[in-house]
Amino acid sequence: MIERDAKLQRALLWLPVKLYEMAVRLRLLAYKKGLFKIRRLDALVISVGNITVGGTGKTPMVAYIGQYLLREGYRIAVLTRGYKRESKGRRVLHDSRQHTEKNLSYLEYGDEPLMLARLLPQASIVIDKNRYDSGRWVIENHGTEILLLDDGYQHLKVHRDLNILLLDATDPFGGAAIAPLGRLREPLAELKRADVVLITRTNKSLDKASTLRIIASHCRVGTPVFFFSTAIVHFRNLTTGEIFNAAEFTGKKVAVLCGIGNPQAFVDDLCRLDLSITLENRCADHHAYSQNDVDTVIKAAQQGGVEIIITTEKDAVRLEALQHTGMPIYAAVLQMRSENEAEFQRLLIQNYSGKERK
Repeated sequence: MIERDAKLQRALLWLPVKLYEMAVRLRLLAYKKGLFKIRRLDALVISVGNITVGGTGKTPMVAYIGQYLLREGYRIAVLTRGYKRESKGRRVLHDSRQHTEKNLSYLEYGDEPLMLARLLPQASIVIDKNRYDSGRWVIENHGTEILLLDDGYQHLKVHRDLNILLLDATDPFGGAAIAPLGRLREPLAELKRADVVLITRTNKSLDKASTLRIIASHCRVGTPVFFFSTAIVHFRNLTTGEIFNAAEFTGKKVAVLCGIGNPQAFVDDLCRLDLSITLENRCADHHAYSQNDVDTVIKAAQQGGVEIIITTEKDAVRLEALQHTGMPIYAAVLQMRSENEAEFQRLLIQNYSGKERK
């Protein structure tokens, strides 16, 4: 019965999915033929995005790239739309060290921009649906040299000098079908737009040879591929801000609270720390937590003998304004790693030094 219902559902979805895929292809063709204009900005533009729905580690990768560029002395800005924010128009977070971050509402800025402002305190975070206009504004007003397009793979209105595509090792090609039949945002053939492919979460199970064959069959010849893993290195207390090494939490009985695109990947990262996960509370991505949500989770954790509650940095900006009486909540601080990290970083710098300013 279940198998028959699944087949019926796929049959009913087939036509809407094909119509959506046709619309995607026509849009891409319009840009390719010049019917839709692609505009250039007077700064190096690096786009970071994906071809599937759900989490691929995109925002942590934007933070990773931004932190490296800041260490190298570049003036950078992140252009993002601030998904699910309630405000309209442009919002700017600049030198967030001057702000008391708990007074900034994710409802106004979006949870991911606030997370990026914390991780990139010397960068400008510009929240605006119009990435071209916001790019021009931040170049003129903040002297920005490098722009990072957050979730920019499908944002074709702005010319990018480096188009970085992220694939999640747990499901790199989204079942090879357009959502909702699969997880693809656009056909696999569009891998060819990538200048660099980053496979994230490679500490998970991955058929490396098969994945590389599929990438080679769709990408341009010579497109570099890098493998990145993630690891939780610290925990931050949401109330006090105190930082602890991850090893200090080994063996603790914990509850998980998260509302992100790929919650299983987060749980897997926690399991590698030998934590005793007693309760899991998974919410929709970008879930707007209420005080009742927190109170309910804390009560269940207390009844289950849990010692601490662990959440993500992205969830933390939606939880910090709420009361956590009765149970400490910690945000897991992730670190991205690659065996070819230096080569990838050189590619970013080489791309900058070779750019002809307009």
